[in-house]
Amino acid sequence: MAYKNTKFILKHKVAQKIEESVTRQVMSSLDADKKMSKKEKDERVLWKKNEVAESQSTTFSLFYNNALFLMLVVVGSFMVFRSFAPAYNYIFSTLGAAGIIALFSTGKQ
Repeated sequence: MAYKNTKFILKHKVAQKIEESVTRQVMSSLDADKKMSKKEKDERVLWKKNEVAESQSTTFSLFYNNALFLMLVVVGSFMVFRSFAPAYNYIFSTLGAAGIIALFSTGKQ
């Protein structure tokens, strides 16, 4: 999947931003369970934080890559390849945008 590199960059940032709210929510749901140890509660908080960060970073990276792809297709077809025949315009703008997205998504930071 092409969005993986963007997702891993975003996951850490998202996890830092949501840490306090996830901790508050998980602790309020676990308050009724008095038998649970502090270590187990912390593990549940960490698990929930990672789950939420994974979901949000995946969603945002897909949105980012799709928006960038659409912008590159529009720029390619209406500006760069406008003098080409329609079939070639479509092929070059789509393949060019896909190639650039693949390059940006899998490159090293």
